[in-house]
Amino acid sequence: MRDPDEVQILMTTPEWFQIISTILIGTCIGSFLNVVIVRLPRGRSIVSPGSRTFPWRSSIPAYQNIPVLSYLLNFGRDRKSGWFYSIRYLVIEILTPTIFLALYFTHGWSMTALVYALVCSCLIAASFIDLDLRIIPDSLTIGVWFVAILAAAFEAKGYPLDFQSAVFGSIIGYGSFWLLSRSYYWITGEDGLGGADVKLMGFIGAVVGWKGVIVTVLVASLSGALVGLFLMMVYRKGRRFPIPFGPFLAAGAMVSIFRIDVIDWLLLS
Repeated sequence: MRDPDEVQILMTTPEWFQIISTILIGTCIGSFLNVVIVRLPRGRSIVSPGSRTFPWRSSIPAYQNIPVLSYLLNFGRDRKSGWFYSIRYLVIEILTPTIFLALYFTHGWSMTALVYALVCSCLIAASFIDLDLRIIPDSLTIGVWFVAILAAAFEAKGYPLDFQSAVFGSIIGYGSFWLLSRSYYWITGEDGLGGADVKLMGFIGAVVGWKGVIVTVLVASLSGALVGLFLMMVYRKGRRFPIPFGPFLAAGAMVSIFRIDVIDWLLLS
């Protein structure tokens, strides 16, 4: 449901233009996120140099670097070397505009949708880095968490929470996961949740509030358990097989972003 009090952007533009613009912006952001996912955890600049081919590292011409289309037209290969790129590049370039479009239909052509688009972009990057390397850089946890708190403190247009709610959500998100991780360690003598997951929950709490934290944890726990059970049954993975939890937390946070009215109904019914 769209909030009538939202600060609308370019409301004079027709809806078809807004939808097409959202899709195009989303594909471009998705292409940029592919760069972030590869370079950020390795300490490389996400600005320069431009996109390079594998394995020769030669520059890619702009006409061969069009999101989605370049991958499909080249059948996922580099024209020079014949090197096949990971399907993940295409997935992210489709996933990002899909999420942006869902934000548009949920929150309208508004500043709040823009804020959530930035949040979801950070969550996408964190998820795929976690899947690749089992880490989440502090710049995608502490860095954006700090920015989120500042946005709430200065009452940035479109930010969904006031300062008090953002701080309280951070405390609930970070504190609950910190206690859970420490309790697991004290009982088993092993680390169950990584520190990055704890910090990611602090950031999520600053955006979705304490209600969103509850839903995020419920969705992440249920989906994580189902995936773990699937791996155990189908691929014969052991109970201690490590599964990155960041993607499940990101998915839970997005559920709270897209279904906040349902969350209120569930918690108040």
